[in-house]
Amino acid sequence: MVLSEDLSEACGVFGVISTTKEDIFRKMYWGLLSLNHRGQQSYGFVTLSKGGFHKKEDLNLIPTDPREVEVLASSLRGNMGIANARYATSGGTGVRHLQGGKQPLVISSHGRQIAISYNGNIVNAAKLRKTLHRKFGKFKTDADTEVLAKQILLSLEDNSGNYEKAVGEVLDKVEGAYSAVLIDSLDESFYAFRDIRGIRPFCFSHSSSLFAFASETPALDINGFRDYDYVDPGELISVARNGKMTRSTVRKGQPAMCAFEFAYFSRPDSVLNGTNRPVYKIREEFARSLARTYKKKLDGIDLILSMPETADDAAYGLHEFTGLPWERAVRKNRYVTRRAFISGKGERDDVIDKKVNIVPSLVRGKRLIVMEDSIVRGDTSKANIAKLNAGGATSVDLFVTFPRITNPCLYGVDMATYKELIGARMTPEEIAEWLGADSVNFQTIEGLVSSIGIDQKNLCLACVTGEYPSKTAQQIADKIRTLQKSEPKSQESEKRVYERNF
Repeated sequence: MVLSEDLSEACGVFGVISTTKEDIFRKMYWGLLSLNHRGQQSYGFVTLSKGGFHKKEDLNLIPTDPREVEVLASSLRGNMGIANARYATSGGTGVRHLQGGKQPLVISSHGRQIAISYNGNIVNAAKLRKTLHRKFGKFKTDADTEVLAKQILLSLEDNSGNYEKAVGEVLDKVEGAYSAVLIDSLDESFYAFRDIRGIRPFCFSHSSSLFAFASETPALDINGFRDYDYVDPGELISVARNGKMTRSTVRKGQPAMCAFEFAYFSRPDSVLNGTNRPVYKIREEFARSLARTYKKKLDGIDLILSMPETADDAAYGLHEFTGLPWERAVRKNRYVTRRAFISGKGERDDVIDKKVNIVPSLVRGKRLIVMEDSIVRGDTSKANIAKLNAGGATSVDLFVTFPRITNPCLYGVDMATYKELIGARMTPEEIAEWLGADSVNFQTIEGLVSSIGIDQKNLCLACVTGEYPSKTAQQIADKIRTLQKSEPKSQESEKRVYERNF
């Protein structure tokens, strides 16, 4: 399995319910395809009909061959369904582990069968796994989806099948980020719920006969929905087969929306809850903030470039604000689709080199500002700056729309060891030297928050500040930070911080 050098997140989720006898697969398919950027290791669909659950899943990208899609459509009948595009931020990354971790997960206990798809990461999964093992026996996978599903089944059993009480108990016991859609075949109902902090995005819309839930709004747009709402932190929404929808806030918590969604993960045309603007407008504002912060760096600049494509909107914002020309001399080859993010370093470097092309004639002799969305490991930036320097650029000043990342994410972004974060090991000046840039200029926290337009207390900035919005995450991060200073390099130190054995 070969994955991307690009930073990846846990999953994209989609769910749809029709109150008529209409098959909903095609809506589910287009919805999930709109979310494929959130997970590219595997995909899966589950529908419910009178015959029970029907499930189709596989590794890699969602198929686009019409013949494959027709095969899926013919085998996934039903007027209620959920889907998932996954990237593994828990469990192993070998093919066997990825096969076991595919979502949606269908699981049964005491005559009740549920299908669940979720986006995020369970911080206290290791602890919960030990407790749940005593009830359910050996786990079939090492993915935290199974932990969440079994906790739901246990809570339903303890609360006589009452979903409000059961989900409330889950929100108390399960720490982390989770935007989840679930179908229960016993009562033939659909459920959507979100962790008490609302770390990952989650939206929905409905018409007279259709309800749809998704990680991001473009999955609703593509299915013809024009008005959308958001699943609130700590909220449970249920939809019965007859179309009756019930909303309940079952637990309250301090909102902590992931700030990184705005800089990198979410599609530019998404509108995330807490804002009334598409993400690309916020990214344009990131650039204006950088221009105000590093005004002196603009003197004598000939050209603005952007890389990767997620920085295009910020590059345009900088061009518009400063009047400096923006040249798109850096191009991604969209047909280089091999994913190398967690492969061996030599293989990853080879994919990085082939994925981006630079037109030397456009950068030769020019002083450049290069717009980046973020710097995590730095491998991609280093390779691209080397190409610019080889192409004859006079200088390269890097403008980065997200602040320097110095701490791991425990909530579903696969940057979960201190060792891999260049910002945790180096100062901005050291990073610039290592990358081969003349300077690296990071967004300030104040500039980021102001550009997003959400109060800082309602954002998760743990990867920048080291201040985590949940207790166990803070304890784990603090302990690992201390251990990193003293322990020798070992296999244990390479693990994601929430998968460590203490």
